[in-house]
Amino acid sequence: MRVMTWNILDGGVGREQLIAAVVQVVQADVLMLQEVYDNGFIQRLANDLSMQHFIAQGNSTRHMALLSRLPIRSAAAYHPYPPIQHVALEAEIEHPQLGSLWVFGVHLLPMLSLMREAWRMWEISAVLRRIGDRRRGPCLVAGDFNTVARDDSVRADPTPSLRRKVRWLQSKRAFRIAVGRMKAGGFHDCYRQLQPDIPGYTLPTPDPGVRLDYIFASTLLATQLRSCTVVTDPPAVHRASDHYPVVAEFTPGKLGA
Repeated sequence: MRVMTWNILDGGVGREQLIAAVVQVVQADVLMLQEVYDNGFIQRLANDLSMQHFIAQGNSTRHMALLSRLPIRSAAAYHPYPPIQHVALEAEIEHPQLGSLWVFGVHLLPMLSLMREAWRMWEISAVLRRIGDRRRGPCLVAGDFNTVARDDSVRADPTPSLRRKVRWLQSKRAFRIAVGRMKAGGFHDCYRQLQPDIPGYTLPTPDPGVRLDYIFASTLLATQLRSCTVVTDPPAVHRASDHYPVVAEFTPGKLGA
């Protein structure tokens, strides 16, 4: 089972063909997209890929979308404000080995500042409460967390100019609290679990310097994690968005054996 998360930047306007080319190559079974503007684009993309889809609309123009080759049993948008700035997406997906797979998509408040990191912790806490006991089974949380994990490096030069200014005002510190809340909530950082020493930068293309995009797996599902990578091929991915996608692969056939 291949899971992909990707912030497509301002709805992917003018870059729809590039985005479609990347998605066609990756061939994810479950695809989470952030910053979705145009429902028609998602519908066409889903049709071209023979996937089911759901669009979660919330408190802003920045929606989220789920595309799945596996049957979607249920899906909903979750966006109480405060604390959810944009929207969280939740869905129950039918998997032949797992039964119910719960998938949650997030797009947290941007900017690396202490006040905003506190807000992101508030958002994550709300999502974890929403997940509840479903984290005891097969469960994924994926998306643009807009924050840096505690042990991750940040290469300042290629980050967007506004982020550089914020980090300078903060004495070049990136506050790193929110991701810890996910780990305390029983979830595993898929990329870091398999690649503890590789930065895994996802923003900005084509020369990234910070990792803001994550796939987290519940303990039960993390035992079946086989790979997690930042997508840097095909060449269209360098121009399709300012974020690189992240893909995780699981082999759930032996789950619970």
